[in-house]
Amino acid sequence: MAAYKRHDGEAAAWRSRDVGGKDGIAFDLGPRHVAALKDDLRRAVAKGIARDEIGRADFPLAPVADDIRRLRDTMVKGRGIVLIRGMPFENCSLDEIETMFWGLGTHFGNAVSQSVMGDRLGHVIDVTDVDPHARAYRARRELKLHTDLSDAIAFCSVRKAKAGGLSQFASALAVHDELLRSRPDLLAILYRGFRWHRFGEHGPSEEPVTPYRVPIFSERDGQVSCRYVRAYIREGAHALSVPLTAEEESALDAFDEVAARPDMHVEFLLEPGEVVFFNNLTVLHARTAFENAPGPDSKRLILRLWLAVPGGRPTAPEIQIYSTGPEGGVPQQAGRMPTFEQKALGY
Repeated sequence: MAAYKRHDGEAAAWRSRDVGGKDGIAFDLGPRHVAALKDDLRRAVAKGIARDEIGRADFPLAPVADDIRRLRDTMVKGRGIVLIRGMPFENCSLDEIETMFWGLGTHFGNAVSQSVMGDRLGHVIDVTDVDPHARAYRARRELKLHTDLSDAIAFCSVRKAKAGGLSQFASALAVHDELLRSRPDLLAILYRGFRWHRFGEHGPSEEPVTPYRVPIFSERDGQVSCRYVRAYIREGAHALSVPLTAEEESALDAFDEVAARPDMHVEFLLEPGEVVFFNNLTVLHARTAFENAPGPDSKRLILRLWLAVPGGRPTAPEIQIYSTGPEGGVPQQAGRMPTFEQKALGY
């Protein structure tokens, strides 16, 4: 059996008792931070720079740069997750909120495309009333603990749901170590990985299913990373007509069961005006199902960034799902939408 790394004592291998709930990961903005955000927003708007073209130099947050740097270090090198509370969104238009969130995000990484639409600032909002096969982030159903397809992620709450929509976060490294302790026989399967379906967002030169195995856990330069979306794995097996073996299903079940344990994750509601940044290579995230208030302008709305993080965690190339690689996200394809009718069952 391979000798897998343990993460004893590492900040990123936390459990719920180590975090202390929502307050334990929160950083509350003070008057200096609020003033810096408002000043940089005002300057960026006055310059007329398109939001997606705003860089860190256009949104320097100079008076609070040291605080922002420490928060980024926590995301990249420490616990892997930080919640920022008190964003000054009062009396702001949605465009202004998006610009402020984007500007803050430039200090944590570089935004990449999240879908075939090429959206580098995504709207996590239910559109299943017009597209019943919309990708998961555009639906209101429950999402189990998983990762996305970037180095880091940021969520910004604009409107909460009428009911539900709680966020969950868990350390993938703590899940790894618990499996190493309790089911080491299954880790080899997770390190070997699975062929992933690309859910219809593959580029013209790509196959619908990855021609290589994507490891759930992988190690590069002594650092373990995680990439996990069970739906992509099961859809891939279905498309290839090669059912997962009983042992493979057991390994996936064990991963899900450990991650879902109350002692392994934290759960809270992301309130309007709150932003969470987290390392997508070490932190899993989920969302409970939700119900929207009536009216299109009352729907739950979360803004999302997928971030490439220069100088971040080294990763094995096999965890990249698309040929765009770690910097590129999902390849943009004109006229296409992130929608896919899933064929596989059981997730």
